[in-house]
Amino acid sequence: MKKYSFYLIIIIFFSCGGGQDDGYDGNINNSDTFDRSELLTNLYDNTIIPAFENFQTHLNVLSNNVNLLVNNTNQNTLNTTRKAWVDAYVAWQSVEIFSSYKAEELSLSPLFNSYPCLEDEINNKINNNVTEIGPYSISILGTTGFPAIGFLIYGNDSTTVINNFENNGYSNYLLALVENMTFNTNEVVNDWKNKRSDFINSNGNSEGSSLNVVTNDFLQYYEKRVREAKVATPIDYRALQIPKPDHVESYYHPVICKTLLINAFQSVKRFYTGESFLQNLDGIGLEDYLESLNGTTALVIDINNQIIDVESKISALNDNFIQQLDDNPDELKELFLSMQMLVTRFKADMFSFIGVSPDYADNDGDGG
Repeated sequence: MKKYSFYLIIIIFFSCGGGQDDGYDGNINNSDTFDRSELLTNLYDNTIIPAFENFQTHLNVLSNNVNLLVNNTNQNTLNTTRKAWVDAYVAWQSVEIFSSYKAEELSLSPLFNSYPCLEDEINNKINNNVTEIGPYSISILGTTGFPAIGFLIYGNDSTTVINNFENNGYSNYLLALVENMTFNTNEVVNDWKNKRSDFINSNGNSEGSSLNVVTNDFLQYYEKRVREAKVATPIDYRALQIPKPDHVESYYHPVICKTLLINAFQSVKRFYTGESFLQNLDGIGLEDYLESLNGTTALVIDINNQIIDVESKISALNDNFIQQLDDNPDELKELFLSMQMLVTRFKADMFSFIGVSPDYADNDGDGG
């Protein structure tokens, strides 16, 4: 079982039931002849590698701009660093979904995007002139990655941020954050680029086969990092439903909350449909796998309709989720419920047809 530490997303799950009561019978298919290697080839060549290369490029731009900011701190260098941070954060939404292999070994997701960040802990590291992040451990959760950088470059008004760079500890910690992200990203990208043949040729249906691994990544990312972290946790859906604005993604620059969610959900949709990362070209995906099996017509239609519904509800939101929580948190609740229905379609229904079992445990009542 995969073990991920998600900051403040340790939840007692309970909600919608699902699964085979919807009228889909995954047992009627007795002749799965789908060529998984075609799906894996498309996924590797047209999504995984170009998405990671895109993220790596944006992260390098962020690193270069942080170095310029530290060496020549002014409003212009701060503005260009902020823009580069946004661009890299958006690009991250398309690769976090691929969290196995080297990314799992390095704990890339919790290292890069656990929020809210712990401001007091970060300030202690600055005061102690920490110059190296080191490997991931639970002790640094909430003090690294995009949220921590966001705190340093957006956490105060521009004048205060610029003045903060008079403290060498402030500059050193920002440099350490970016260096840590760059090093770990390079490790993951190099790992992916060296495993094309092994990845594509592992086209069976064992627990450790490529499609089973990445399909579980896809589901867990959507369920835990998108549905829960981005939507359920800020609205406190699992508890008293008292909005928690400090738990939104990009808390220090919340006008990009919706943009981050759109791109994250797009990565989920892309994985399902087989659409390429670049140029939006149609390719072989899980949708094609389902369509090749007997008795899946209704499920394919329902999944596509549910995707449209989720996209429509995201589109209706305010760009700024702090403002959304203040104005109309019910719209986020409605989005969560729509996303929850899609989890059920994927986990209980699609997984049954394609013969994949979830490799992580939870009890949130969504059929897995």
